[in-house]
Amino acid sequence: MINMTKSETLHIRVNENVKANAEETLGLLGISISEAVNMFLCQVNLTGGLPFEVKLPAPERVMVHSQQQLSQKLDEAEKDVDCGKISSAEEIFDRLRGKYDV
Repeated sequence: MINMTKSETLHIRVNENVKANAEETLGLLGISISEAVNMFLCQVNLTGGLPFEVKLPAPERVMVHSQQQLSQKLDEAEKDVDCGKISSAEEIFDRLRGKYDV
């Protein structure tokens, strides 16, 4: 049996809003921040690193950096409309309602 006696204290500084939101979310799960941090550290030990992928968010698909790129994206969108690749919101919702019976 593994001895999991808690004998160390960890002091960290976090943003007030981040802490409050985390406490609320974790409370819904029935665990405290202390328990969540302990779980995190156990996963670090088990996985040999962070237990999640750390990367920059993917750039927005339609992000443009110049007038030329904007024109190109608008031309692509216009072609999609002309080819019938675009549906109205009402059509999409009708399709989803039928598929998922909601």
